[in-house]
Order: sequence, then C-alpha cells, then structure tokens
Amino acid sequence: MKQIVGKLLITVFAILTAIVIYFFIYYSNNQDVNDVKVEGYVFGSNDEPLKNVRVTIVNERYENDNGLKNYDEYLGQDKIELITDSTGYYSTLLKKSAYVYILLQKDGYKPIEEKGKQAKKSLFFKTKMH
Repeated sequence: MKQIVGKLLITVFAILTAIVIYFFIYYSNNQDVNDVKVEGYVFGSNDEPLKNVRVTIVNERYENDNGLKNYDEYLGQDKIELITDSTGYYSTLLKKSAYVYILLQKDGYKPIEEKGKQAKKSLFFKTKMH
C-alpha cells in the first residue's frame, strides 16, 4: 500500500511540476517587447527598389493604451504608415510590441500583406511586389 501511495505522490508531483514549467514558459514568451525596430526593403518584380510604396505597419500589443494587460490576447493595436525612400527602404521604432505584420500598397502593383512576426528587438522584412 505504501508503494502505491508513493508512486501516486511522485506522479502527482511530476504532473504539477510540468504544469508550472508550461505556464512559466508560456508567460515568459507572451510579453510585449520594448523598443522594437521594424525595417525593410521593397523591390519590384525585376529586383529594382520601389520608392513611394505605402507601408502600413500593424503592431499588436498585449497591453492596451490604458495600461491593462492580458497575455492571452492582444488588447492594443497601432497602425503606422510610412513611405519607402528611393532605395525602397522604410523603418520605424515601436515602443511596445508583441506581433507585427506589414501591408504594402503601390499603384500598378498587387497589394501585399507580409506574414506577421513575433516581436523581438529587431524585425526585418524584404518584400517583392508584382
């Protein structure tokens, strides 16, 4: 009987330890990142730099504008509009970010939505428009 109780206690302890580790990893990965640099280049179908492309950076945050945080869903969102320079380059700095995606538009080209990326200190996009 003592062996069964001992094995049961070890099993329960192992399960509880796994749950604690899971939540620690989940919440340590699901936090806003401060001061995220987003930059990229936009090229045409012949690899020529495209200037005057409207770049909309959509920034999702776990924290809303009033300071409320929820690490299960995005509460805050920012949209930053930029225009590429003569080399097709754009960049901005986001104060807080969890997830970023990019929308690109230029007359004569098909609009593009870049696949989003989890925030880290530096995010780089290289896009080809057709």
